[in-house]
Amino acid sequence: MTRVLVLMDFSAAALGALRVARAAFPEQSPAVLHVVPSLPVGRVTGTADVPDVGAHPEWYAQERGALAALGGGELALGHPAGEALRRARAGECDVLALGTAGRRGLSRLLLGSVAEEVIRESPVPVLSVHSPDPGDHQPLPVLSRRRWLRALRDLEQEADAPVPRVLVLMDFSPAARQALAFVQTHLPGAETEVLHVVDPASLVVPFPLPDVPAPPLRGVSSAMLEERNAAWEQEARARVAELGGGEVVRGDPAQIALDRAASGEYDLLAVGTSSKGGLSRLMLGSVALRIVRESPIPVLTARDLAEPQPDI
Repeated sequence: MTRVLVLMDFSAAALGALRVARAAFPEQSPAVLHVVPSLPVGRVTGTADVPDVGAHPEWYAQERGALAALGGGELALGHPAGEALRRARAGECDVLALGTAGRRGLSRLLLGSVAEEVIRESPVPVLSVHSPDPGDHQPLPVLSRRRWLRALRDLEQEADAPVPRVLVLMDFSPAARQALAFVQTHLPGAETEVLHVVDPASLVVPFPLPDVPAPPLRGVSSAMLEERNAAWEQEARARVAELGGGEVVRGDPAQIALDRAASGEYDLLAVGTSSKGGLSRLMLGSVALRIVRESPIPVLTARDLAEPQPDI
């Protein structure tokens, strides 16, 4: 059974993550975690220590009620990313799930660099469910009781079938292979397709090409790039075949992935990331983060488990 931990801030985006997690991993109900980053307004503890939430249940009655409406969950105090990562490092879950909203945005739970921190540092894969509406980052119990009740009714409906079709963006890095392995292990009924994208303009190749000199950083000719790209494509096809088959295309990796996601042919995108800058070798710049932010379908990110864990 797959143990899923859903980071919950009661927004439409986070509820979407819970819905997807329930549908994708129906064999076990996901655990729900709501992290309160600070004490309620006007509450003073008289000590520098953060109190146990169980010591003052009346302080968080609204949060507890919202968790109960979702079928139960855990309330904790602290930094949302840090608390999620602590539990993942302790082996309490196989995958983390979170919601994001808006083209740039991250849910209220995931302001600033928190979502990127979770994706970059999590030792377990992260399932990100994005909503294009920037308003979906707000907690529904506060925003609109009507929307909150409607969202609860939607959650009570029979869950959709588990994810039937997954696109794995493969750059042959350990992280990308980890993403593929997770899909094959935890979504065994899914129809999985592997896609490698040759970026014609990139000066970086994700694997060695011994017979082809690397293009210079300056003054590279189109002929040199084409020779390199042809060798890149040939080697990629051989590597994809070793994985059981897949597709090799040319273009911008992020844009092609997003176009495939928008085609309606897939239910999940899976990509590898690295804690060294948060991106796999092929996913240079902000490509991986762009996919997470803009994908109209859920995105599963996984990092190389052999990489050193950041200090807790």
